[in-house]
Amino acid sequence: MSVSDTSKQSVQDPEPVIHPSSGSVNRVWLLAYPIILANMSETLLGVVDTYMVGQLGVAEIGAVGLGSMLAWLFYLPVLGLAMGLNTFVAQSYGAGNRRDCGHMTWQGLYMALASGALILLVIPFVPIVFDLAGPSAEVRRLGVTYLQWRLIDGPAFMIAMTAASFFRGIGDTKTPMKIGITINIINVILNYGLIYGHFGLPRMEVQGSALGSALSGIIGGGIYVALFLSKRLRPYANRTIVKPSWVDFARLFRVGAPIGLQRFLDIGSFVIFAAIIGRLGNAQLAANQIAIQLMSISYMIGLGIGMAASTLVGQYIGAKRIELAERSAYSALKLAMGIMVFVGLAFLVFPEPLITLFNDDPDVVRFGRQGLLYAAFFQAFDALAVIFIGALRGAGDTRWSAVAAFIGAWIIFLPMTYLFAFTMGLDFWGAWLSATIYICLLGIACVYRFRQGAWKKMII
Repeated sequence: MSVSDTSKQSVQDPEPVIHPSSGSVNRVWLLAYPIILANMSETLLGVVDTYMVGQLGVAEIGAVGLGSMLAWLFYLPVLGLAMGLNTFVAQSYGAGNRRDCGHMTWQGLYMALASGALILLVIPFVPIVFDLAGPSAEVRRLGVTYLQWRLIDGPAFMIAMTAASFFRGIGDTKTPMKIGITINIINVILNYGLIYGHFGLPRMEVQGSALGSALSGIIGGGIYVALFLSKRLRPYANRTIVKPSWVDFARLFRVGAPIGLQRFLDIGSFVIFAAIIGRLGNAQLAANQIAIQLMSISYMIGLGIGMAASTLVGQYIGAKRIELAERSAYSALKLAMGIMVFVGLAFLVFPEPLITLFNDDPDVVRFGRQGLLYAAFFQAFDALAVIFIGALRGAGDTRWSAVAAFIGAWIIFLPMTYLFAFTMGLDFWGAWLSATIYICLLGIACVYRFRQGAWKKMII
């Protein structure tokens, strides 16, 4: 490998960005389905993990559920830096500058290592976070152990997400799919062995669930590095190690930091939402975890389509075909809306059978049914939010989403949750009513922002 200050020479793409089906639902689907399969395998992993831990008891499922959400609270502030790389790679690819794709990916990898190290540094502060969350003593004890072990894959996870953004930015969504499914299979095997003590592994229960997931993440990071450095990607200057550039770091930060902030504020609000519900009781906390796990099925499908929209919008902007970028966003919306509403119907028709797959405690089933009924209602609005946030991201319009998440989640959603659940005494039902109102408002706001068209003039 050679070292250079830059590798920004324009190289003609091997395949044209503009296709006969550009902007169509079919084009979105071809790019989205591998992402959806990868997301679904991730969701299935969560379902399987929840099931395995659920057999240990209500406190265990509550601890792992809260710990998993808190893990994302640590990942998300820096994860946006990796996700923001997709915008740069997609736009460079659309403009025909393949070497720019590799150049910016190296800058992203440097930032991934630094941000991954920061994740490791916060591990000692995990007990403080659980104290702020305020769950029961048993959930706290188990949750602290889970989260401290879970976070040890921080650097590998950030590297993996950065490399995945590169592959998706150049339109290769199948490679991340294959890696994701492989790692999730490894994760299930390790978690099964470490939770229950099979395959000659020690029985570690909740701690084993965290360790299995962390080891899988480390393996995934190694696979991504190996594939990014493969010879087949030489046209993208993947083997030309560039020097760190503060200018490029600043560009990545301007686009990526708001993505991380938006995701942090959004997911963080649901972590606090779970903490508020945890104060209602262990049954409510377990029901909330199960309902969110089931709801993530439709959300991850929508997220995959939104990520495809982000890539296509970025590529068409790079190719200076704004009309195709806009058409792709609306095609993605049609696709996501149809699928997510269909999944919502399943929540509406079969709430109790779905909940009892995880836990048959009568109180857990009763509260979980309430959550799924609300989830069925807001699926269409969730589709609006996830698709248009993805499309705006492809154009580099990321600051607005962060502001919207702050106002919607922290000024409206969380205070309303406390008001409904405790002040008005509506308990679990009231908490999920506030979540529904928040998601509906966010979806409507995202439609408004996209239709304004400011994203069409963004320069990154």
